[in-house]
Amino acid sequence: MVAESDTQPVQVEIFPSRFLMPETAQKLLTEIHKNGGILRITIHGPSLPRTVPYGPGKGTPIEENRDLLVEVGDEAFELKVKLGRIRLELESEKYLEGLKAACERALPPNISVQIKRGRFFRESPTVSDYAKYGPVKEKDRKILGMIDPKAKKDRLSMLSDKNAAIDKEER
Repeated sequence: MVAESDTQPVQVEIFPSRFLMPETAQKLLTEIHKNGGILRITIHGPSLPRTVPYGPGKGTPIEENRDLLVEVGDEAFELKVKLGRIRLELESEKYLEGLKAACERALPPNISVQIKRGRFFRESPTVSDYAKYGPVKEKDRKILGMIDPKAKKDRLSMLSDKNAAIDKEER
């Protein structure tokens, strides 16, 4: 007998004890992707500036923050934030144990991680979503809550375009 909680999507937040370097972030995201069952995923953290924002070196390029490409699965995207927390929506509860094991494999022993269950993504469109995307069709609702309304459109990376397809022609 299948319980209703086994088939419902589960939202989880992974919160490492410190910000992750790009190499560690890629390793963690790859392990999470290998675990499977991901419907939606977002990464949060402070921005990685491309130039020195203030002080005597203002405007000088920061070499270590250039070309931070992260490859997850078959897709690559530019990392624009220090990874501070990851929010995911999983297909069901059966992927939670694999998620915990993936975090343990990917992170060094000196970095602890908290995994919290809760409600982290919006389910219905807000005025900001309507202004950003236009009317959102029922099949494209997974895009809701995936981007900051004040952010530019290039801040959203889709790892799979079979689940969400919001095009300029659809607006």
